[in-house]
Amino acid sequence: MKDGLLKLMNFWPIFYKLFKKEDLTSGSITKNILAVVFSLWIGTILYTVFMGLDTYWVSRLGSVAIAALAVGGSGYMIFWTALVGLSNATIAILGERIGQKDYEGANTLSGEILTTTIIASFGLGLVGYLITPGLLKLLGASPEVAVLATGYLRIYMAGAIISFPVYVINSILRSGGDMFLPMLIVGGQIILNLILDPLLILGIGLPKLGINGAALAGVIAGAVSTIAGLLVLVKGKSFIKLDLKKIKLYFPRLHTLRETLRLVGPNTVELLGISVVGLVIVGIVARWGTNALAAYGIGTRLNTLVSLPGLDLAMATAIIMSNNLGARKIKRAIVSTWTATGFNMLIMGIGGIVLFVLAEEVVRLFAVNPEVVSIGVNYLKITIPGWLFLAVWTILRRAFIGAKDVTTPLFISFFTLIGVQIPVAIYLPKAANIGVSGIWWAILVATLAQGIISGVLFQCGRWKTNIEGKSNNR
Repeated sequence: MKDGLLKLMNFWPIFYKLFKKEDLTSGSITKNILAVVFSLWIGTILYTVFMGLDTYWVSRLGSVAIAALAVGGSGYMIFWTALVGLSNATIAILGERIGQKDYEGANTLSGEILTTTIIASFGLGLVGYLITPGLLKLLGASPEVAVLATGYLRIYMAGAIISFPVYVINSILRSGGDMFLPMLIVGGQIILNLILDPLLILGIGLPKLGINGAALAGVIAGAVSTIAGLLVLVKGKSFIKLDLKKIKLYFPRLHTLRETLRLVGPNTVELLGISVVGLVIVGIVARWGTNALAAYGIGTRLNTLVSLPGLDLAMATAIIMSNNLGARKIKRAIVSTWTATGFNMLIMGIGGIVLFVLAEEVVRLFAVNPEVVSIGVNYLKITIPGWLFLAVWTILRRAFIGAKDVTTPLFISFFTLIGVQIPVAIYLPKAANIGVSGIWWAILVATLAQGIISGVLFQCGRWKTNIEGKSNNR
């Protein structure tokens, strides 16, 4: 026991050093990227496990409960989108100050952003609670499902003010390249949620709350994580230290609100637009029958699975981008972005080759209907060649946001999805007499456009106009 404890104590400094990188504006670019992204990958793995187990425990309650979880979760994601926009803005704003080594300014901005987050969380929670019944009806929930989903979503909305802020707190910590503490907070939140889920859902040692227990577990875990994050900020365990004696300074200034809204607004509109387009595509696919819809669901899930590492690489890119632009090291920011892009192309390229070669075998793991398998294989064969371009777009989209350019990704998303993908998906299947495959070709064309356009616009450097002062390309 004693030897094991000593080994753990000896290993801990190495483990801590592996995930904590204090300066992202110097040293090896590759090491910086990996230092930032490893902790994000660990969080993603834990979250994937949590989602599977959360669904498993709810499935013990029956099919209606599973449907309520899906619909209620969709409603929750609509409000969570605003938090994503605020988290992205936080990284861009604070990352620049950290890059400038203006820690005092970063402290003040952190307090302002946190105050804004708490107010926004209260507003989102209140609005969400009031509109829950109408929202669920809009999402197509049947009366039976809506009854369960209403309680689920309203519990989340009622607890928003204490559970939502942790997402932005983690972004505050990550903005300076400290990935270790956010990793511990995220890991603790997920583990606590995993422990509470069966206790509250099934009533093991506690009253059985059913699907409401899943929501309550999420709120409790989020609240505990918010408190932990606040303690980290107040005690100054990272780059940022909030001084409660200076709490008056943390009331948002007009300039900070303008800057935050300028970044949050377009980013949130883009994310909501992407969600709406996704629903429209589902509706278009549904016209071709249940088998086509099932195949599409399998294909998109496989795409998402391969894309997950890239999403974390994209966040790492935004953090590194904002830090280096704050230090006026534009050349280093560009090289870091393209290096991360290369990593993502490698990941998605390998994943694409494997799925392309083993398409039928993989699809058969999820479907036994021969028609579903055939359509699913066709989906993969057509769309996979575009994954390299998707890898480029995934990274560059967040790089733009890290550079405080939120209008360019908004333009690219709307042009390629609304202007290209939807019209082609509607027109091509019948015009070319190729059926549902026409929708797959539309997805491929939109993906190619996203990669090419984002690459050209990033390299042209219009986003550099957001950088004040002279650059330092050392």
